[in-house]
Amino acid sequence: MNLFAIYELPFWSAFLIFILFSFIGWISEVIYVGVTSAHKFVNRGFLHGPLCPVYGFGGVVILMLPPSLYATWIPLFFASMILCTIVEYFVSWLMEKLFHTRWWDYSHYKIQLNGRICLLNSILFGFLGVVVIHFVYPLMTDLLNSLGQTWISISGMIILAVLSVDVFFTVRKLVDFANVMKKLKELGETLNSHYGQEEWFKKGSFMDMINSVIERADNRKEEFNQKILEKIDKVQNLRLPSVELFIKKFPSIKSTKYKDELNMIKEKIHQKIEAAKKKDKQKN
Repeated sequence: MNLFAIYELPFWSAFLIFILFSFIGWISEVIYVGVTSAHKFVNRGFLHGPLCPVYGFGGVVILMLPPSLYATWIPLFFASMILCTIVEYFVSWLMEKLFHTRWWDYSHYKIQLNGRICLLNSILFGFLGVVVIHFVYPLMTDLLNSLGQTWISISGMIILAVLSVDVFFTVRKLVDFANVMKKLKELGETLNSHYGQEEWFKKGSFMDMINSVIERADNRKEEFNQKILEKIDKVQNLRLPSVELFIKKFPSIKSTKYKDELNMIKEKIHQKIEAAKKKDKQKN
């Protein structure tokens, strides 16, 4: 197997290298988040399995650099830094266009661009590129050479089948997430159009609007459309395990289109966590 020309490798060999990079990226994310913020295990990434495909794409992109760079250190560092940063920016932009949500946000960093990329991550990508080319990828090729092409193909087909199922259910959850945000926004617009001119109606956040209607309806229920009250009741008892899962995985998640609706769900999750902590204290 040619050590560096990934574009000359058989499909299944290149695919397994992509998977290995995705797995290494997942491990890096879990360790980084666990040590720096969550202080516990968090399954990072969109998929259910232990993979972060964005790292897989980044790794493959690095391996498509001109072979003359592989023996270098500084030029390889900057090339990896630039290419992986472009991949991260593009993925962030694409995911926001598809689901109207920004899954990570670096706006709080001093040096960043549109909250999609930041200098710190870019520097880390540069170091990762050097480590990948000089240390990790040679080990990967040794592993694949020891397997042989037959087992590489069999392993690749099995992993691809499992990955396809994972992607299918993940995309369904992402679509459900977007649909929930859309329905909540539509409810807010309905409340505003029906009661926006009333003095008692609060036009603040999504929760402000709902709470003002609930308070008014407690004494004057006959003034309200029954269907609207039923929708509000559903929101009050909302159970969204898939939405909550994404928010827990990506606590900095933001949405320009569904800002208030997303904040409402975040607040409900926060209240749920606080209630659980209070219950544990009472038990102890």
